Amino acid sequence: MARIVVITHAYDNFRGRKPLLGSLAKFWIDAGHSVEVVAGIGDWPDADVSILHVDLSVVPDTYREAAKRYPVVINGGAPDVRKTRVSRNLLKRADGGDGPVVVKTDLNYSGIPERHAAECFRRDGGAPDLAPVPLVSTDRPYPILRSMAEVPDTIWNNPGLVVERFLPERDECGFWMRAWVFCGDRERCTRYRGAHPIIKTADIVAREPATVPDELRAERERLGFDYGKFDFVMREGRAILFDANRTPSAPPASPTMDASNAQLAVGLDALLGKAQ
Repeated sequence: MARIVVITHAYDNFRGRKPLLGSLAKFWIDAGHSVEVVAGIGDWPDADVSILHVDLSVVPDTYREAAKRYPVVINGGAPDVRKTRVSRNLLKRADGGDGPVVVKTDLNYSGIPERHAAECFRRDGGAPDLAPVPLVSTDRPYPILRSMAEVPDTIWNNPGLVVERFLPERDECGFWMRAWVFCGDRERCTRYRGAHPIIKTADIVAREPATVPDELRAERERLGFDYGKFDFVMREGRAILFDANRTPSAPPASPTMDASNAQLAVGLDALLGKAQ
């Protein structure tokens, strides 16, 4: 049986945020493994495998280096999930072309985890270990503009914001977004429908199983993910990755979801044999 240590940032709210990893850990414990969650850099326990579950867009170097003490480091090869690392559809001011665009923060989740950590560092009088990236947020979630000509200078001049081609998946029923969740060699992929282009959990009106295109598997390899969730769409037969998340939240519990999570948890077996 394996000893597993889950590495979180000193200011992560791991248990309060109800991460998917917490759901998987229950099955690992039932299977006889031990799981310990640590916060911050300190006296980490001996273990056979570590999981870098730092809820920041860029994992601080101190955490990455400290994790190398373990024989296996899950997601050790995925330290950066900023849009400038993940997206293949970002635009520069000099780029041409027509069509709508969407404005996003380079940091995941509008930089909220980074702002929280920075506030905690200020409160405690410590030196931040965050990557030197602007802690900014858009004035509203994902503004969609009709063309690049509508993008103001304040956005182009803000290094914390990115402009991306707006490439929704749409049919006669509405807009669709796909989510691929994986752990080692186990996975599930779901297609969600909503009435609006930016689909949030509260806006979902239908869902159905979906297949994982080969392009997404190649993106997983490029980004170095062992475990996580990719949000993407299909356009003209092509997969377009929007977001890569190594600390996804748990979906609402149900017998069906519990059974699916049980299968995902089995993916740990493949990861235990992963070379660091």
